[in-house]
Amino acid sequence: MKVVFLTLIFLVSISVIPLSFATTESCQCVAFRLDDVQDYWLNSVQTKIIDTFHEKNASLTIGIIGNHIGQDPKIIDDIKSNLGKNPKLEIANHGWNHEDFTQFSKEQQYVFMKNTNEKINSLFGTVPSVFIPPFNTINSDTMSAFLENNFQIISANTTEDPGPYFIKNSAVYHFPGTAKTGNLNDENTYWYSENHRQTFAEIMDSLQKYGYATVVMHPQEYSVRNALNYSNIVDESQISELELLIDEIRNDGLKIVTISDIPKHITNQIIPNWTNHLFNWYVERKITENEVYNAMKFLIKQEVVKFDSDNT
Repeated sequence: MKVVFLTLIFLVSISVIPLSFATTESCQCVAFRLDDVQDYWLNSVQTKIIDTFHEKNASLTIGIIGNHIGQDPKIIDDIKSNLGKNPKLEIANHGWNHEDFTQFSKEQQYVFMKNTNEKINSLFGTVPSVFIPPFNTINSDTMSAFLENNFQIISANTTEDPGPYFIKNSAVYHFPGTAKTGNLNDENTYWYSENHRQTFAEIMDSLQKYGYATVVMHPQEYSVRNALNYSNIVDESQISELELLIDEIRNDGLKIVTISDIPKHITNQIIPNWTNHLFNWYVERKITENEVYNAMKFLIKQEVVKFDSDNT
């Protein structure tokens, strides 16, 4: 019933009131960020996620933990086999031991970043331009160490890094995670997975607010769980949700890019300002992700929201 009600609201809005559109910069693109890539731990799950993006011809940014990589041939060979090819696989720095950087001095933070960059370069022949702080925590010392290590992009979250984002021709870009395919429960005891409609709703919200979307993923979300224990068995149903999400994004004309490629796809934002109400209702739990999904799909079908068709 709510879906019908929402559709009626949009029909009335489209037909009887002048529509205002955001004029902020937008990339009309989505980046996927896989955190916590490391040796041996859930390595079948990690490689399945990476391979899924390759099979779907979709770009991916992976956050590697520097001191936990280099010994596992399953992970190393899979990353090497996908580097330098289309779709693009990008490596980001995700700390040395997955430490909370804010608990250390600027000098220590600098060393953690530097050591991980050197390790990644020695293994894969590339130096990351993207830094993903473990636990998403940052402070002023983090940013100083970040600059001294010649990073260009930081991807935390919107709580730790509240903006501004996506400023054209910046020396440093901030692209926090704004959507997710799963999350920790309220007690922080286990990871749960989201369906593709939930993530799609978050992506649309992010595009309206910020002009870009970064979808955060963790291997645990794609692992078959036994109570509170994660097995090295792929949750095929969640992989199917990921494939559906990738297809949804592309079918609506959005591009899937790496985090470092977001600035290369700048255009004008074209999602109406008044869709804020829709996303606010969703955040307030007044409507479900299915209702947001159906409403946005309706607007896309009616070409009230229209993205470029070039989604390479």
